[in-house]
Amino acid sequence: MSHLEERMENDLNAIRDWVWNIGDDVENALRQAKKTLVLRDPELAYEIILGDHPINRASRRCDRLCHRFIARYLPGAGALREMAATIRINVTLERIGDYAVTMSREALQLSDPLPEKYAQRIDDAADTAIEIFSESRQAFREGNAEQAIALMNATKRLDARMDSIYDDLFEKDSELNRTSRVVIFAVLTVLKRVADQSKNICDQTVFAVRGIAKLPKVYRILFLDRKGSGLGHLATAIGRHRYADTVAFTVTTPDGAEPLSEPMRTFLQETGLPEGDLETEPLESLELDLADYDVVVCVNGHYDDYIERMPFHTSALNWPVAGDDLTEAYRELRSRITDLVELLAGRENNQD
Repeated sequence: MSHLEERMENDLNAIRDWVWNIGDDVENALRQAKKTLVLRDPELAYEIILGDHPINRASRRCDRLCHRFIARYLPGAGALREMAATIRINVTLERIGDYAVTMSREALQLSDPLPEKYAQRIDDAADTAIEIFSESRQAFREGNAEQAIALMNATKRLDARMDSIYDDLFEKDSELNRTSRVVIFAVLTVLKRVADQSKNICDQTVFAVRGIAKLPKVYRILFLDRKGSGLGHLATAIGRHRYADTVAFTVTTPDGAEPLSEPMRTFLQETGLPEGDLETEPLESLELDLADYDVVVCVNGHYDDYIERMPFHTSALNWPVAGDDLTEAYRELRSRITDLVELLAGRENNQD
């Protein structure tokens, strides 16, 4: 190794250590901020708030170190991607530090302990968000793209858990005063942002290791149908045939699982559409969580006829499709699915 290469490696390791130490300080601030919600200790809260200033200074220095490294060494593709990712992650860490400050300031507004109904659930959500953040930092440190990709899915589970807290929060609750309600909402928003920013760290890890700017999102669409119609089967087959790499399609009926009918099987064979694994999933199935889907599309009637309340992050559509003529239904569903996928994922995913 030449002297220049040795200096470059030393400077690179110094930057890695620097950004890791910033992450340690931010993670510690988050853990302490979580305590303030329980202890409501002004001294601890103000310590966290004032402790954000050294984090900000360290972040600004990290930015300078990264840009100086690029200007001094004009690194190759691998090191250059790592520096670009580090610059973005450095900004992310500073923001997450700000979230710890926000949690501390919100805790200062509480005059009474949070109701037990919310305290334990918020504590669990905070632990999960901090764990995701900690593991995302570790994935970047180790250059582990596989772990980073796995962590991205963990943020969805946290969103689903928070939805249930939101539901209770906005119900009439005589035990919850206005201040507590606002604090809980603000803290939940911050925790969600911690998880979202951790996902950004994972994105940057994949970019640094594999050179992929951002993993393409696979959307999830659920077709809701009545038993005996077959339109949900047809829509799912069309979607899987045309957009298998962009969208995951599923079909369900409220009246239980339904196998593919022979007339529909014949039509699918004639049109060259896939017929495998098209049995419907019962709507009441424990394996079918509506919160996992981006869009629920009802092809028979109105989704309100089947679902009492749509999850917070799920959108719903009604597509009145006449099923008397399968050829006409095929054309209409094909057009509607094309428009929906284009709306979600962009025109480049249009297969025409």
